[in-house]
Amino acid sequence: MPDAPVQKLLKQLTVLVSAVLLNACVSAPDIRINSDQNADFSAYHSYGFIEPLGTDKAGYTTLVTKYLKDAVSHELEIRGYVFSSEPDLLVNFYTRLEDRTYITSAPTPVFYGGYYDYRYGAYALYPRYVYRPYLYNYKQGTVNVDLVDAAKKQMVWEGVAINEVDSKDLDNPQEAFSRVISAIFSGYLYRAGSARAVKTP
Repeated sequence: MPDAPVQKLLKQLTVLVSAVLLNACVSAPDIRINSDQNADFSAYHSYGFIEPLGTDKAGYTTLVTKYLKDAVSHELEIRGYVFSSEPDLLVNFYTRLEDRTYITSAPTPVFYGGYYDYRYGAYALYPRYVYRPYLYNYKQGTVNVDLVDAAKKQMVWEGVAINEVDSKDLDNPQEAFSRVISAIFSGYLYRAGSARAVKTP
């Protein structure tokens, strides 16, 4: 068996590898924005929601729908849009939760075993390294927000967020959706009645 200093080094290396793998998987949401360059955003002053929304395909209003409606309404209203039964912009959204596996490899020190057994106990050893696979299972969430020109029935803006969903998000989905929608709308650069890109609020 390795002596105490070697065991300590092995433990430190294991912790380091685990931290690197965790940081590789947990990060800020990946935000993707698509915008119709020919759309006249100065023509939009009000918003409403498509019926049925993508999250209500089962035939009833889900809690996810409520959380998303509240978050989207907040983002649009701080940009000057008002809710209307005859809106300029129609909002639709959809979510998906998938089980994913992240596979990578990391160097693992090997001090004894095989050919190098002849060195054991004779003098201080330097480790050799072998690359072993590591699997990390996680849940990946995707949120889509579509803004549609109500008169033309044509989508003019799309925001997508993709990120790992952890247990805290699952325990408090309302807060999680609020953060995600805020991140998505950080890429929406317009205010009501204006076609000029502005800084987000």
